[in-house]
Amino acid sequence: MKQNSMKWIVIVSVCVASLFNMKAAIAADVLTATPVTYMLSSELLKETSLTTKYLPPNRYGIERLPNWFATKGVKTVQDSAKTAQAVVTIGAVWADDPLYVNARYSNIQIIEVDASQAITPRAQGVAALRLSDGSTSKYAWLNPTNLIRMVAIVSDDFQRIWPDKSEQIQKNQEQFMLSVRQLINQQQKVILDNDIDSVILLSEQLEDFASGNQLFVVDRLTKPALEWTEDDKAQLKELIEEDDSVWIITTQKPNKQMQALLPMDRVLVVDAVDRWGRVGINTKAPLQRWQLTL
Repeated sequence: MKQNSMKWIVIVSVCVASLFNMKAAIAADVLTATPVTYMLSSELLKETSLTTKYLPPNRYGIERLPNWFATKGVKTVQDSAKTAQAVVTIGAVWADDPLYVNARYSNIQIIEVDASQAITPRAQGVAALRLSDGSTSKYAWLNPTNLIRMVAIVSDDFQRIWPDKSEQIQKNQEQFMLSVRQLINQQQKVILDNDIDSVILLSEQLEDFASGNQLFVVDRLTKPALEWTEDDKAQLKELIEEDDSVWIITTQKPNKQMQALLPMDRVLVVDAVDRWGRVGINTKAPLQRWQLTL
């Protein structure tokens, strides 16, 4: 009888420990809603025991996030925010970033870290790009120089939130800065080796990429390819024929219609990193999606 009692105590203890570990695995210290903020947070918090969580569904791009946070994502955000200590947003370049306001509703003490703008008296921020319609581009992370600023901003705030982890966060920052500089070298090598200078953009998302890499934008055709009119196609074809050095930059792999129209040896596909997707963020190579391949 005594042995049976001891056996049940062991079983109950194991179950309780398992539940505790499951809860610990689900809970996170930092919440994020974009791949870039997840990448920055997880890299800076390596070997600190602090954890980062990406909230939205993998298939959702940044444009769909406000609606998800307001509908299907409410419970996910509420449950996650109760135990989280901070959220990392890009509020300065994306005024509609829904993460902080929704997380704060469940946890009044949660801290916002804005990766695009430091909240200090002499605040540094990313190079915000003004679009033709007067709005600010949200895709600041496609400018590699902005990544350096974002790393510094997030690192500084994390060190102030968790001063006992400051030394490790600083070490992580230094290591990651080297990776970002290697990324800049890789992008520049591809651009220089292929004489990419004048470009036509097929996506508004790529304005930051073009600006950050000092590319001359000859023209833009940013509406979906399925909506291209015959005039659009004729104008694009004329631009390509007039300048045999102009490159086409797009975020989507060209479909058959585009392949028939475009010089495929002068097409550069750039990942907008605007959703988690099937690839996500590779923890062993966090900047892999920023690298250029032809």
